[in-house]
Amino acid sequence: MNELINRVENLKDVLDKNEDIIKIRKLNKEINSNDELSNLIIEYKKTNNLDLKKQIISNPLFNEYKECETRVNFLILEINSKLKTISNKGKCNR
Repeated sequence: MNELINRVENLKDVLDKNEDIIKIRKLNKEINSNDELSNLIIEYKKTNNLDLKKQIISNPLFNEYKECETRVNFLILEINSKLKTISNKGKCNR
């Protein structure tokens, strides 16, 4: 069990140093501190107005965030895939 805990801690350390994760945290702070963009996002969540969505999507800061988010999502999918193969090794096949 200690080995599993150590491996999870190592994974967390590696993820904390991942360039995209570091960047997404930074961009999230920038977006939150950008009043104009934050207000557009808040208003869009309330109304689903397509004009607001176009304004948000046209923002370079938002686009950069979404690109990083996509790469992080692919990383998560890859990790989940590897975890699934590990967990399947411990099961009996009937």
